[in-house]
Amino acid sequence: TVPTPLEAEIYPGSKIEVRGYLYQPQRPKNPGQFDFKNYLKRNGAFAGISGREITVIQKNNWGFWRLRDRVINIHQKGLGSPEGELISSMVLGRTAVNLPYSIQDQFLKAGLAHILAASGFHVSLLLGLVLAITQQFKVSLRFAIGIGILILYVGLTGLQPSILRASLMGVAGLLGLLTERKVNSTQSLLIIATILLLINPLWILDLGFQFSFLATLGLIITLPILLNKLNFIPPTIASLIAVPIAIFPWIFPLQLFHFGTVATYSILLNVLVTPLAIFLILGGMISGFTGLLIPDLGSAIAQLLFYPTQLLITIVSGFNQLPGSYLLFGKLELWQLLIVITIIVFIWQSSQGKHYWQLALVSAIIIIAIPISYKQISSKQITIFAAEDPIIFIKNNSHTTLINCGGQDTIRYTVLPFLQQEGIQTIDNAIALSSENSWQNLMQEINIKQLFYNPSLETELRNKTSLPVRSQQRISLNQTLVQKRDLEIYKINPMLLKIKVGTQTWGFLSNATQSLPNIRNDLQEIDLLLWQGREIATTWLEELKPKSAIAISNQISKDVTFTLTQQQINFYLTGQQGAVQWTPQAGLKTWLN
Repeated sequence: TVPTPLEAEIYPGSKIEVRGYLYQPQRPKNPGQFDFKNYLKRNGAFAGISGREITVIQKNNWGFWRLRDRVINIHQKGLGSPEGELISSMVLGRTAVNLPYSIQDQFLKAGLAHILAASGFHVSLLLGLVLAITQQFKVSLRFAIGIGILILYVGLTGLQPSILRASLMGVAGLLGLLTERKVNSTQSLLIIATILLLINPLWILDLGFQFSFLATLGLIITLPILLNKLNFIPPTIASLIAVPIAIFPWIFPLQLFHFGTVATYSILLNVLVTPLAIFLILGGMISGFTGLLIPDLGSAIAQLLFYPTQLLITIVSGFNQLPGSYLLFGKLELWQLLIVITIIVFIWQSSQGKHYWQLALVSAIIIIAIPISYKQISSKQITIFAAEDPIIFIKNNSHTTLINCGGQDTIRYTVLPFLQQEGIQTIDNAIALSSENSWQNLMQEINIKQLFYNPSLETELRNKTSLPVRSQQRISLNQTLVQKRDLEIYKINPMLLKIKVGTQTWGFLSNATQSLPNIRNDLQEIDLLLWQGREIATTWLEELKPKSAIAISNQISKDVTFTLTQQQINFYLTGQQGAVQWTPQAGLKTWLN
């Protein structure tokens, strides 16, 4: 990685010298967080360098990257931002373009990620366009032009597994055209997948490869059956309806395994926007390829796509604002994924599976739904996140409580991934103890029923945040905030919040460095004491006598370490050991150790 200003010095194929800091990628410190180390491992990288200086030893002035940049500039000049980046992403894939995150997020939530990822959909459109234009040519010439266009497109998009798979399938189709023989699509797909994995076995871990392979298999196997069922509808309309339905059962289990989310209206939205998407992708391809020869003409053609592009963005944004458009379902375990895939293969390959497909389908749904539902309504756990701000999530069966939520980045990269993994769509009670919380950002994604806040935060909350919650309450002294079965959260001291789950009693200090005040009524021994920072006034430890302690910090002072050791208190550091989770069965467990 290098600072943005240095990017201009880097070109594919050049030989460069980089000076910087070598580092070993770390595992995520919180459950559900993006695993950067595993991501690099899937791409064959096991160490990183944070570059600070770059010296170009041998510059490479030519390559497909220059054509790619030219296409992106043509779209940018004709459409502006973000429409230009969106069209470039729809033509070349979002990995080749710096598409704004807000646009990416809208399409991902709506279930339209495949439109922004160069895939078989794009190759089919491109090859179909080329074959339509060259319909009057000789077969051998059509074959040569098709191969040339595929090579050019692969070069422009990069050696992405999904594009390689689709392009090789296109080559197989062209060979069938040349030899006038029918191609066995299933066999071709399996042979191509085998070839790609022999070239690079790590591609088996690439999400693009996994989704592309399963989606294509779904089209080959399921689409003809659906089209036959929809023979009373005009073929064009039947295809629009059948394609997303044919793909859905094949990729849905994999989507839950990796992301744990469901785009509720994705099938309907795909049916509605596919004609518009086809028009925009073909228009982007035509303007891009034209611009490679005549840049001004390419930009002029791209200008014609401005209003249709805005229409697509508006439709996607509108669907995302519908109630329940984006559900956090919860991630599947590996054993669930393998069983469901086995059932799908059983329906496909077995005569009994074809006969009892309805029973097999119900079995697959039960295997997906029951374990996740049971976990959501019956599990008890407390999670203390490894973050700059003290954040605690409490799950008591189906009841959920969140103490603090952190800033915008903490919500996006820590809190939301965790809730997504757990399938938590609603927070019953939120407690704001700190001013370093962006509740508005969280409420855009998660429903919060009730919010408690310190009186000192009232002005800030009301000025900065419109709180669409049913009830907002100040936290007063000796107030019980949550009382649900064997869960109780109450404030008995200006700086101390107590959490009681079953027989466990925890204390959370909002200001650990301040000594214990004279108000000591209702104080009693606790099982665990939690605070933020390196220091804690020893009077708290002496009075509360915790059995365990958790410091939300990278380290604590030697004096605090000595006191904790002397009093035989087990202590944890979230900065070093990651998030700390408690369950009745396993007790306290750290995420990294």
